[in-house]
Amino acid sequence: MSPDLPHLIRFAPFEVDTRSGELRRQGSRVKLQEQPFQVLLLLLERSGEVVTREELSKRLWPDNTFIDVERGLNKAINKLRDALRDDAENPRFVETLPQHGYRFIAAVGRPVWAVRGTRDPIRRVRASGDIAVPENVFTKTGALPWRLGPP
Repeated sequence: MSPDLPHLIRFAPFEVDTRSGELRRQGSRVKLQEQPFQVLLLLLERSGEVVTREELSKRLWPDNTFIDVERGLNKAINKLRDALRDDAENPRFVETLPQHGYRFIAAVGRPVWAVRGTRDPIRRVRASGDIAVPENVFTKTGALPWRLGPP
């Protein structure tokens, strides 16, 4: 795992905890084995970039491992797609680039409180549509949150 990869990574309804090795969907833990999780981490590290099958196989298996790497990698990618409820034909997260590798195509971010560096509810930021507003703005001013875009 890259030291530059944040502790928590969020995309769509998912959150990856790089320290505990957990994938969560809307707060509920999603069962994902170690190898598919390592594939996900590498794809997230290089989000938007092509990650070759060779790079993935080097991450998953040391040089002295004697297995059918192609089959093992296909299995890891399929398990990852199952966990993400993704589809190879119409991908939302993992895109296959034939003869090249894979690319993570969803927008990736960190939870707002992770960016702010605190879980303190007074400083935590509430995401309101496309606007991030400190929670205490609502309690102290009585203002109502507004949303950008359609409801």
